[in-house]
Amino acid sequence: MSEPATTNPRPWASPQPVGAAQPARSRALDRILAAVEHQSAYRAECVGLVPTENLLSPAARGVMGSDLGHRYLFQNPQWRYVGGKHLAEVESLAQELARDLFGARHANVRPLSGENCTNIVIHSVLRRGGTFYHLAMEDGGHFAARSVAARLTDDLRLIPYDAASAGIDLAGCARAFQAAPPDVVYLDASMILFAHPVRELRRLAGPDAVIVYDASQVLGLLAGGIFQDPLREGADVLSGSTHKSLPGPQKGLILTDRDDIAARIEATIFPGHVSNFHLHHVAALAITLAEAQEYGAAYARQTVANARALGRELARLGLAVQGGERVTDSHQVWLDASPLATPDEAVEALHDANLIANVNLIPSLRRKGLRLGTPEVTRLGMREPEMARLAALVHATLAGEEPRVQVRERVMDLARRFRTVHYCHPAAAAPGAPATAEAA
Repeated sequence: MSEPATTNPRPWASPQPVGAAQPARSRALDRILAAVEHQSAYRAECVGLVPTENLLSPAARGVMGSDLGHRYLFQNPQWRYVGGKHLAEVESLAQELARDLFGARHANVRPLSGENCTNIVIHSVLRRGGTFYHLAMEDGGHFAARSVAARLTDDLRLIPYDAASAGIDLAGCARAFQAAPPDVVYLDASMILFAHPVRELRRLAGPDAVIVYDASQVLGLLAGGIFQDPLREGADVLSGSTHKSLPGPQKGLILTDRDDIAARIEATIFPGHVSNFHLHHVAALAITLAEAQEYGAAYARQTVANARALGRELARLGLAVQGGERVTDSHQVWLDASPLATPDEAVEALHDANLIANVNLIPSLRRKGLRLGTPEVTRLGMREPEMARLAALVHATLAGEEPRVQVRERVMDLARRFRTVHYCHPAAAAPGAPATAEAA
């Protein structure tokens, strides 16, 4: 379903006189705008089950196109740049909201992405030649951590992992840390069903090791006060991208209670990693954090409830859901599609039915499978009854019970009925955004 019509659907494009020959640049512009419009119309008729995607609130989306997107802000005395009287206030408010929401002494909102956070944090806390522990990719680790740490040290070691329980192997960590005490333990899980044993890792690693919790996947759950509380459990740094389970802009956030690490992070960011930190994204993040203070707990609880409901219904229908009886404590559901199709065939079949999912290495399988997630559907107001419908649609697609075109019509009908962004302040929708917003 296309978005509500406006009197000028392309206010940013200069109109051409009727009958005038279009120069090549105008034809290119039309192609770009058409591609954007087609993508928006297409996704309005899909159901997004990718755990790394979410939706901005109308208020947050609105500031993305504001004057802030044209401006710089440098606070460094050597590089001070004053381009607007309200710019510093935007950054300060975002920092204050982040500190309050996550209970941290320091918050840095300048990183541009989760991977940017990885670069900044590792360069801030890992000494040259230090011992660096991280998760293997087949155990759910992110590819960036090892590659960044390898610039500083050759002493790269894997955090022991128990595939059967889909979690960190503490007995293995005890043996590994005794043999080679860590300088940094980097919890970089992009595949995560259950909370990390941060308290136990702190005890095993000792007081001098730096524990970094990359919360890119679960930041929205932490903001809602569920899943776990890494800084209180012993982590020194909490960081990650802000657009996955946290429904903010594509950006990064770094939090810590330690004054020394906060100073090192500040010194590492500029110069070297970030200069212009995209103030329109900072403003959108500030709005997201403010909305999370008010609605984040309800949103996080429903996100996890939806994931459990989706996983359990898929299992009831006979699909090979991972995670045991608990299925998940996060926003992710892991699915082995191999009895019915290869992972790539399965995800293509789902896409043909307008069900958007992705393929990942599944730690409990030690091979590829499907990773499903509930942040976006929760954001659009879906609850447990809709998860049962989605599970039936996924099963019908993968099992070939009915033609995909029929499944796609049912998916499109469901998507059309859920176009309102929830868990946020009602506001006028930005161009291309869902038309309205509700608090929940």
